[in-house]
Amino acid sequence: MTPFRAVRRFNLLTWLRNSFLAGVAVVLPFVVTIWVIYLVVSVIDHNVAPLIPATVKPFAPNFFGSGVIIAVLVLTLIGALAGNLIGRWLVDSTDQVIGNLPLVRSIYGGAKQVFQQIAAPERTSFKQAVLLEFPYPGIWTIGFITNEHAAEVVSDISDEDLVAVFVPHAPVPTSGYLLYMKRAALKPLSIGPDEAIKRVISLGIIRAEDGAPTQS
Repeated sequence: MTPFRAVRRFNLLTWLRNSFLAGVAVVLPFVVTIWVIYLVVSVIDHNVAPLIPATVKPFAPNFFGSGVIIAVLVLTLIGALAGNLIGRWLVDSTDQVIGNLPLVRSIYGGAKQVFQQIAAPERTSFKQAVLLEFPYPGIWTIGFITNEHAAEVVSDISDEDLVAVFVPHAPVPTSGYLLYMKRAALKPLSIGPDEAIKRVISLGIIRAEDGAPTQS
């Protein structure tokens, strides 16, 4: 005998709700991306325009995004000049002057290290994504190894193999905790740092089934 199969009735309200949520899931990422880009470009344009000398303004482009183009060109020119002998001398001289200022040198030094790390693609800030028990045993969270050679920091405290681990806040990973932990206490993740940070930003909603590749 043919087994009895329940017939699912069409529910218009359920279909409308599911279609609406599917539309939101498709359109909203584009809207947010465009809005963020528009906001960033507007802020750059607004802050670059006052820096343009009055004698140059008649020749400078005046349209949405022109400030970004000017900023990119100026930064590229500065980077090219900093690469030659005179440019390196100017940068080193500026570093020495700022290094003698008690409060400013701490801010400048930290900012310089961060942006030098960003400007060097071959030097990945996040070496590996790991799981660790934090802040209490039995509670697991995602962390990122930022320095595998932490002996210079913890040599006076412990002779064990400790590494520097950054635990980001969710969903804004720009702040978090810097921990020095035993390597044996960390569990490597099968996904890379880029995919792991997506888990943090999405509050764990993104899964491997959603298209996130895993490391072999």
